[in-house]
Amino acid sequence: MCNRYTLIDPDGAFAEIARILGVPLNKPDWVTQRYNIGLMQIAPTVVNRGSGHEVLPMNFGYFPRAGADMINNARSETVYAKPSFKKAVVSHRCAIPTTGFIDWETDEKGRKWPHVFTLDHGRPYAMAAIWNSGSAEKAVPPNFCIVTREPNELVGRIHNRMPVILREEHLARWLDPSPMAESEFLEIAKPYPADRMKEHEISTYANNVRHEGPECFGPPTPRPKRDAQLELGFE
Repeated sequence: MCNRYTLIDPDGAFAEIARILGVPLNKPDWVTQRYNIGLMQIAPTVVNRGSGHEVLPMNFGYFPRAGADMINNARSETVYAKPSFKKAVVSHRCAIPTTGFIDWETDEKGRKWPHVFTLDHGRPYAMAAIWNSGSAEKAVPPNFCIVTREPNELVGRIHNRMPVILREEHLARWLDPSPMAESEFLEIAKPYPADRMKEHEISTYANNVRHEGPECFGPPTPRPKRDAQLELGFE
């Protein structure tokens, strides 16, 4: 599940999306450098509501209707079938600018070791998401969730899900508010090639969603040494 990601180079991220779309897309002043964006935080999204591309602040965490429980992610395999998502995926799609998403390797004792996943060219990229306009009357802000799918070989060594990463040739269509058929969606939602991605382990300081700053990307936390008796084969 992709519930944590980074925006370390926000200027570069919006410049990259603008380059791909071929339109101006300025970074709003409220968008700041982030190392550890998590659920229930406000994050920038790129949307097209029919009058051009714009950057909107939205709550990370999806509320299909006022009073509903928050949903972390939308699974690509069922997004057209579930009532919570099937209308939004047709016409309420947005892109999430990022410099890398974070997911966790879980060891045999349940300890979590964070890894960050980037693209091999090193530039920012965009993840596919769906959004809801919320309800001002019921104090529900505009909100989004990232669309996930089964992982490619690289991500699969660490986790069993990954976000849908938008290829350059798919970004404009994903943001086009005109209806999208499921067959077109499935083409866009194919796994990003593993050989065009990179990953590396980072500090467990990033495990706490309240932690922010470069310390999240510090050297990997040393792992506990295995019991010497186990190493020698003692029973």
